[in-house]
Amino acid sequence: MRFSLFIQDSPEQGAAVSSALGFALAALAGGHAIRQVFLHGDGVRAARAGADADADLWALLALVRQHGIPLLACATWLERLGVAVVAPAQAGSLGQWCDVLDEVDRVVSFRA
Repeated sequence: MRFSLFIQDSPEQGAAVSSALGFALAALAGGHAIRQVFLHGDGVRAARAGADADADLWALLALVRQHGIPLLACATWLERLGVAVVAPAQAGSLGQWCDVLDEVDRVVSFRA
């Protein structure tokens, strides 16, 4: 099965990033594919991971990098919140997220 993950809350707000990480690890271990991770709303705050980022966020960033999973952060929300993107994340649009929907079997949304 192919998944797209949609993270809507920042790492500081709750368990959205931790839940997405747990899901991604289990899905990949089960032989499934993750086509894309999209950060939206306050979730774009995960795109600015710095030294103060929690272990789950660093683990999620390492996982997408290791597996070549695109990690897009909504450009509109990045601008609205004044967040600068740090690799492996990159600015993207909801249109780019929608383009991937034809390539996945399920969208899993994470919100605290």
